[in-house]
Amino acid sequence: MRCRAAFLALLFCLFAGAAAAQPAVLVLDGSSSMWGRIGTRSKVDIVRDAVAGLMSRWAAARPVGLVAYGHRRAQDCADIEMLRAPATNAAGIVALTQRITPRGRTPMADAVRLAAEALGPGGGSIILVTDGIETCHPDPCAVAQQIARSGVRLVVHTVAFALADPAALAQLRCMAQATGGLALAAPDAENLATALDRAAAMPTPGPRAAAPRAEPVPQPRLVVTLRLCPQCDPMTGDARIILRRGEEVVATDGEPFGRFFDLPAGDYTVAVEATLFHRAPVPVSVPPAGLARAEIVLDAGWLVAEARTAPSGNAVPPAFGVEWAIASGPSGSEAAGAEVRAGPVYLVPAGAHRLRARLGNAQAAAEAVVAAGEVVTRRLAIPYGVLALEGTGAASITITALDRDPAVFGEWHLAEAGRIPLAPGRYLVTADRDGRRLAAEVEIRGEMVVEPTLEPRD
Repeated sequence: MRCRAAFLALLFCLFAGAAAAQPAVLVLDGSSSMWGRIGTRSKVDIVRDAVAGLMSRWAAARPVGLVAYGHRRAQDCADIEMLRAPATNAAGIVALTQRITPRGRTPMADAVRLAAEALGPGGGSIILVTDGIETCHPDPCAVAQQIARSGVRLVVHTVAFALADPAALAQLRCMAQATGGLALAAPDAENLATALDRAAAMPTPGPRAAAPRAEPVPQPRLVVTLRLCPQCDPMTGDARIILRRGEEVVATDGEPFGRFFDLPAGDYTVAVEATLFHRAPVPVSVPPAGLARAEIVLDAGWLVAEARTAPSGNAVPPAFGVEWAIASGPSGSEAAGAEVRAGPVYLVPAGAHRLRARLGNAQAAAEAVVAAGEVVTRRLAIPYGVLALEGTGAASITITALDRDPAVFGEWHLAEAGRIPLAPGRYLVTADRDGRRLAAEVEIRGEMVVEPTLEPRD
């Protein structure tokens, strides 16, 4: 970690003078596939954090702008927005990334064109972060070549985030090579941060390929395409592919984000499993030569939940771990959600769903109907206050509700106590310190912090 920090510091020192004079525009992917997860975090959340880190190191005098695509409407190739033209105040970019709610398609070529127009004749650099292939423009490489031929001193850096599609990687390499930029791959959060730093440190074009074109890529024997709806773009992440030959499982998702399989000729079945649903096996035959394809429509969408305080509606502090559960489908069984900064993200079958959020003994619930290909966001307002128990010197603490069934909500050792979220109400706090019993009655109100004074009690 220290080596990486030293490397990045050296990188920024080497290029600080040139970079400070050159504006840049970030182009961020807001297509629906950005809800896919790496571990337990959504890709869009990882990108937000990486951009925040980059902006914290950004030269104060260097202008930076932001373009996003696919973040407002589903299946709309015109959904491209200049969130901010190049300007100083890098911190403002961080707040704007919170407005990117993945929903739609991947018109990255036209998004890069818009970024180039914003930079104008003075040129600068464009940093494109995407997790998928172009789904709107027939030839993004041609757009990059057009930019290069314009005579403007402009460079396009591409960052392939959690991307394994050979054709998509070839597109991104071609766009970078045409403008003298870097084509970078970032399979995870750490590599994404490094890629952004490398791109930011190269504000002017390097050698440009004379006539770049998206080169042919080796073709796998079987390509499996998953779509949320028949008209939706291909998706990656959060759905596991299982290939069987007869009863034998011969392959699963070999690469975390790939849907590409090298298999001998024969007959197979392709099944899909997600946390909340599965899709029945689909037969597919791989010929002795050539490519086989299997396309599976999941009839699913994304349900995104956010925890908020009540009554003000502020975000719940990250230090308080919200427990999430969802009941989906006729069985009504609950499944835990993937934790991200603001709440969980679920890939759900089309239909009605019930969300529950719990914070200490406080909780909130909401219902949502999600259509295939849709992204639905639900904000759950949790009424709670905070019991602050720092510095009591007690060995253990017990909290009991006084104005409801006298259930004990938990026993916390001092090292774990700190600040405890509780539903509004009256409580008895008891503690053991040096063999003596201490106690206090407290009233918890929404969004208030209560620091009890524990006194001896027989």
